[in-house]
Amino acid sequence: MSDVQLTPDSVRFELDQVSRELRKASDAIYQAELNMEKAELDAQWGFDLVFTSDDEGSVEDRKAKARISTKELRQMASDAKAAYNRVRTKEKHLSQEQMRLMATLKSLMIEGA
Repeated sequence: MSDVQLTPDSVRFELDQVSRELRKASDAIYQAELNMEKAELDAQWGFDLVFTSDDEGSVEDRKAKARISTKELRQMASDAKAAYNRVRTKEKHLSQEQMRLMATLKSLMIEGA
């Protein structure tokens, strides 16, 4: 918040802004979760495909080949998970800000400002 005198109206205005951002964050979390799940499934599918299509070598050798072959898919899954976590963190911060603003508004209302 700025250095401007706090009034119930100014706090309500900021609270409305935070509430709008929280609604956007909710949609973003949903989309990021879908992207993360898809990327993880793609990586697992790729690994399984490579692992089961090669019957030469030990199980550990086949796993190593599958990990090498699916490096990009696994990196995409990791990036999608990081994006999801970033959106979740933003949503948590917005929620905390909303709680702070609500407490401030309550305090101002009690003081009669």
